[in-house]
Amino acid sequence: MKKALVILDVQSEFLGNTLDYIAPLCQRYVRRSGDEYELIVTTHWVYPEAEGKSQLLVTHPRAVVVEKRGYSGFTAETKALFDQHGIDEVHIAGVDSEGAVLATMFACVDAGYKVQILERLVTSYHGRNWESMMIARHILGPENVVNIGGDRVYV
Repeated sequence: MKKALVILDVQSEFLGNTLDYIAPLCQRYVRRSGDEYELIVTTHWVYPEAEGKSQLLVTHPRAVVVEKRGYSGFTAETKALFDQHGIDEVHIAGVDSEGAVLATMFACVDAGYKVQILERLVTSYHGRNWESMMIARHILGPENVVNIGGDRVYV
């Protein structure tokens, strides 16, 4: 199976509070495990209030940045990239678990992809991570909400 990693909206204006830990965790995971993926997509949620002020905080030399204007990271551009790379399985990380993470999960499941959520690499701006992961476990099965990718933020 060819896998894609989708890192949702780890961008400057969503952090600066209790979510700061997610950027270094995602960056460390991509640095250590990026070669396991056929494709790495980092999404950037573009909206008028953040125009010109928003910066992505996770990078990788092979990462493709996809701009989005709604919750789901599964856009027409993302689908085209998945098709181009022959992707069968999608791993999801990033911000915001009750919004973008679940929206992307549902869209990818509906499109026929095997989906896994990297639980330690998702977070919720509104404190709804636990509830969101319970929904993901119900939809995907508990074996597809995997407890990998997180450890101490500062070593």
